[in-house]
Amino acid sequence: MHKSNVKIFRVPIPTPTLWPHSTTNSYLIGDENESILIDAGYDQKETKWVLEQSLQEFNLAIPKRILLTHAHSDHAPGVMQLADWEASVYCHQLEKEEVLKCIPTLDTLHFLEDNSRLTIGHTEINILHSPGHTAGQLNFYIPSQQILLAGDNLIENGTSWIGTPDGDISQYLQSLNRLKSLQITKVGPGHGDWIVNPYEHLEFVYNRRLQRETEIIKLLKEIGPLSSKEITTRIYQNHVHPSILNVAERTTEAHLIKLSNEGITEKDGQAYKLV
Repeated sequence: MHKSNVKIFRVPIPTPTLWPHSTTNSYLIGDENESILIDAGYDQKETKWVLEQSLQEFNLAIPKRILLTHAHSDHAPGVMQLADWEASVYCHQLEKEEVLKCIPTLDTLHFLEDNSRLTIGHTEINILHSPGHTAGQLNFYIPSQQILLAGDNLIENGTSWIGTPDGDISQYLQSLNRLKSLQITKVGPGHGDWIVNPYEHLEFVYNRRLQRETEIIKLLKEIGPLSSKEITTRIYQNHVHPSILNVAERTTEAHLIKLSNEGITEKDGQAYKLV
């Protein structure tokens, strides 16, 4: 195998995203001859300015391929600011509808499948369909450098929200287990700095989800039927910033859906109770 000469750069782009973050990470992979952009940030002029400054600073070619981890508004619609690059845009098939909704100017969309591969120079990028945060979430693994670009499956500070309508806790836990099996030296998260303790971080995120599930079951056992809002208030009140209580409730709902699918809880009107 040829030695990899391409470089990987994290480019934090200012976005209206969830507290405590104020930027969303894009990643540039390549050299002066060829490069790829992973995620394109929010649809605002600053997105293009930051990316083009980074291309100059790192001496990289203008990307001709843009790979989207998922279709959320802080990761995908910045593509519209980059139209003059004339780059091909890629995502997972399950993100198609949402990508086309948030990038209405897109004429053609290309799809990446699980376990497929792309190359840039002599460097191989492995495509991992890693659902959980969204149904079509993609992660990108560069085996020659043992680097994982995780999208919103992992963030540097805390844990990602996993919730309705397209999040799935069971799939998310399966994805985390799959990521644990890779040889990783560092992770590029969707938000925040490089994660340099990948296995410890993966274990923390996995255990946090199990901890929330245990807390939900304990509350229902002690108090009786509760709505997802009531459960969220009891678990998260005074522990998280008020601005993210909405996504915390959606994560609680996703846990309750998982527990209902497993026959542990059931919905009774607006409330959930133990079976």
